[in-house]
Amino acid sequence: MNFRFSKLLVCIGLVAVMAGAQETVESVRRQIKAVEAETAREKNMHDAEKKRHAEFVEVGRKKVQALSSQNKTLKAEIDSLKAELGHIAEVRQKTMGTIRWYESRKAKYNESLAKVIDSLVPVFESDFPYRNEETVKSVREIAEQLHKGVIEADDALNRTLEVFYDRIRLGYTTEVYKGFLQVDARSVPGTYLRYGAVASVFVSNDGNDVLWLSRTPDGGYAWKNVSDDLAMRTVLKDVMKVAEGKTAPRLVTIPVAFPKEGE
Repeated sequence: MNFRFSKLLVCIGLVAVMAGAQETVESVRRQIKAVEAETAREKNMHDAEKKRHAEFVEVGRKKVQALSSQNKTLKAEIDSLKAELGHIAEVRQKTMGTIRWYESRKAKYNESLAKVIDSLVPVFESDFPYRNEETVKSVREIAEQLHKGVIEADDALNRTLEVFYDRIRLGYTTEVYKGFLQVDARSVPGTYLRYGAVASVFVSNDGNDVLWLSRTPDGGYAWKNVSDDLAMRTVLKDVMKVAEGKTAPRLVTIPVAFPKEGE
């Protein structure tokens, strides 16, 4: 009985050992497959990483080549710009030299022109005595402004010519106006008749003083009193009446004198 029981236990033990051994082999196989799968996955990952690395290296190489090419192009452009800047600096230096020369010449020309314009003052002062002070003031102002650089030479020349034109136009006009005249230290009120820039007559308001503008031997002008010359006095009063429209229009004689030595 005991022998049979022992035999049964041995059989059961062998079966258990064989079952355990079989389970261990399957486990090992599964582990082997798992390791192989992990190895394959790692290999795939390594191959993929290797490929990405190769692509990264290739992209980097191309970028380096592109940057190198761009650097060469940029360096060439910089060299070209440096050369152009050098040329511009040279041209600028020459231009500045020309400008300085021109400004110097311009200043000398303006100074010379200002002196010429200012030299016209005596000419206008000795001109026909009508608004001479205004003309002289304008000429002096033009010369001063040009000398100080307030105006340019063209403007100064144009304004001076306009003064001349005003004096020329004076010769084509006739004017009757009221005013005062110094007669023998007296300020006498009366009427003036200006005929162009060649003749002028003055008759006092009371008719007692009659004068006409004559020339002096030195080329100047002076008022000649004809109050004591009955004939000339009558003629000049008639001239004034015609000029003022107080009598019918007619031809009249106006005295015009020219400077003569010893006159």
